[in-house]
Amino acid sequence: MENIKKQFGARIRFLRKLRGLSQEQLAEKAGLSAKTISYIERGKNTIAFLKLPLLAEALQVPVYKLFVMLPEDADRTTALTTLLDSATDKEINAAVEVLKVMFSLR
Repeated sequence: MENIKKQFGARIRFLRKLRGLSQEQLAEKAGLSAKTISYIERGKNTIAFLKLPLLAEALQVPVYKLFVMLPEDADRTTALTTLLDSATDKEINAAVEVLKVMFSLR
């Protein structure tokens, strides 16, 4: 059980950072306390089932994407696919532009 709490917390942290939010900003958007967000991200606490939609909305993802977790031993293709599945259209477009520049430097 501890492992899944840590994985979920890491996923929430990843999504929060992907959106450029601090714990305090996420807490405000989700109607939770910053302490609760901190506990969730560290795998020390869980979130009530009925609060999941609030957290998902604050992170701008459907609820199911809160549970899309990257296995520790994932290969690069799986990692990229998982990251892109979590991204907004704007973030995907930015990633494409970065990759274009990166590959043109070869």
